[in-house]
Amino acid sequence: MKRRLWLWAPVGIYTAFIFWLSSAPRPIPGIQRFPWMDKPLHLLEYLPLGSLMARAVAGSFSGLAVAAASAWAFGGAAAVGILDELYQGRVPLRVSSPWDTLFDCIGAALGLWVYQRFLRRKRASTPTHVR
Repeated sequence: MKRRLWLWAPVGIYTAFIFWLSSAPRPIPGIQRFPWMDKPLHLLEYLPLGSLMARAVAGSFSGLAVAAASAWAFGGAAAVGILDELYQGRVPLRVSSPWDTLFDCIGAALGLWVYQRFLRRKRASTPTHVR
């Protein structure tokens, strides 16, 4: 139980942070003057969520194949992105956009990639036998 809490608490906390950011009635001042400027921010916002979700899924379901774990982690992060945009559309002075959701998903996918690279490096540096 403690292990699952250790794995999933960061996902919950970071998801709450994303929704807190979406609750602000005004986004970053001046950003609306630059079309598409918020898209890299969406990507950067969801990159950590993708990594955290990958860590939680891989740690919770160790028998799951890497591809299946990645699919579940991506699906979870994408669901957060979709729900976040639906929520944001109901916040005064904010709008919801499918383009934002796309960049959320791209960020989550990059986060999964970063996590997988981290695991590969970690495994490569771990000795296979003890002398």
